[in-house]
Amino acid sequence: MSLLVVAALHEEVRYVGGGVEVLVTGVGKALAAATLASRLAVAPRPELVVNIGTAGALASSMAGVYDVDVVTQHDFPYAAIEALLAGGGLSGGGLAGAGGTPRGYRLAADSPPVAVDEVGGSCVLGTGDSFVSDAAIAMELAGRGIHLVDMEGYGLASVCAAFGVPLRCVKAVSDRADADAADSWLDLIDGCALALGDWLRDYPG
Repeated sequence: MSLLVVAALHEEVRYVGGGVEVLVTGVGKALAAATLASRLAVAPRPELVVNIGTAGALASSMAGVYDVDVVTQHDFPYAAIEALLAGGGLSGGGLAGAGGTPRGYRLAADSPPVAVDEVGGSCVLGTGDSFVSDAAIAMELAGRGIHLVDMEGYGLASVCAAFGVPLRCVKAVSDRADADAADSWLDLIDGCALALGDWLRDYPG
């Protein structure tokens, strides 16, 4: 199986072995989506995209590496947009309720991401363009059923869904999304990259 390994930063793919195609996108949903779309538009297209990277954990019990099964956006105003559209007599329900923006995508290694209207799973990743470093915000996101936070996953899922390419999203916990998050991330990034490299080497595909 042909793999494309995608990460936001070079530091996150430091321990990826040779013989694997690697794409470094830069940080944030828009840049990640645009960079991946440019690659998938060119043949040969990979059979599977594997996003590896770091994430903040919203529960103190979470540590190590996690395989994400659902990704959503934690900073997108779904309810406000749906209310605005409904108030104007436009489409305000279902998967197109937020102006055509799905609330989430369910991920699998053998099929492209599937848009979902209800967000829930064993490991839900919330993507946003802000680095979460506030314990109160982290608690609110956890109350919405989110387990991890990053800055690229949802953008990558939307592109893979559009191109019909399966996506796995594998995250190493680097911080607790609290006031110490930035320092923790800097201290743990290399260890996270090593753990992600080990996971990838053991991947059966």
